[in-house]
Amino acid sequence: MTDQSSSGGDRSFREPEVPPDRFAVKVAVTPQTITELLRRFALDVGCRPHVEPAPDGSGTFYAFASQDQIQEIRAAGYSVDVGENVSETGRQRMAEVAEGDRFEGGRVPPRGLGTKPGRDPGRGTRR
Repeated sequence: MTDQSSSGGDRSFREPEVPPDRFAVKVAVTPQTITELLRRFALDVGCRPHVEPAPDGSGTFYAFASQDQIQEIRAAGYSVDVGENVSETGRQRMAEVAEGDRFEGGRVPPRGLGTKPGRDPGRGTRR
């Protein structure tokens, strides 16, 4: 049986749209402009917005933005420092991840102590 659309032809399945690359950005802000920046631009701020205050009362706002967003923010009069392409970094890291199922569908049990590096091995154990 074939899935068909109402026009009688085979359905064409589209690949999901790939979002534009995101870059780590630092935006110069003041207490008055930070609210405007957050309202005006749909920026990815990670878990929560973070502003690093400066002694003069201004600050640096950290976010992730596409090239188009960076241009819009600059056009609005903000100073933007563009850092690394975090999308490219993510793609590189994903290439390091092995493919396949190392547990063979549950037939191979995990091995090792199951401890987290840097934690006191005697702490938090129950007997």
